[in-house]
Amino acid sequence: MTRTAVEELLARHKEAFARRDVDALVALHAPDGSFDSPAYGVVTGREAIANIYRYWYTAFPDFMLTWDYALIDPPRASFFWNFTGTAAGPFFGEVKVGAKIAIIGAAEATFNEQWILAIRHVFDFSGTLLRTGVLKVKPS
Repeated sequence: MTRTAVEELLARHKEAFARRDVDALVALHAPDGSFDSPAYGVVTGREAIANIYRYWYTAFPDFMLTWDYALIDPPRASFFWNFTGTAAGPFFGEVKVGAKIAIIGAAEATFNEQWILAIRHVFDFSGTLLRTGVLKVKPS
């Protein structure tokens, strides 16, 4: 696994996010790849990963995930990302439709020459649920 190969896969991943292209995103994952996040735990396989992308794009039709650069140590890469979106529908419960959210998170991905073998996202999921109105804070 070369640094150039990791850079190329990351560039394709970033481009697919910019286009909001679920099929292109899923095609970058290995057929038996894994996706780990605070929202879902660990899922395995392209169909399960596709369901995650579809769920987020349905809940936030203007969903945008961006990052500036990655720290690359083949076969791994890590990067801090920014998520922005406007809640439009159910998201782990009923949301405040129109709620604008911004999340900062991090990802670590493991690659082979063709695909993302595994990716793990870390972010404040509880805070996301609060900002979308799913969780309510009880005044003290």
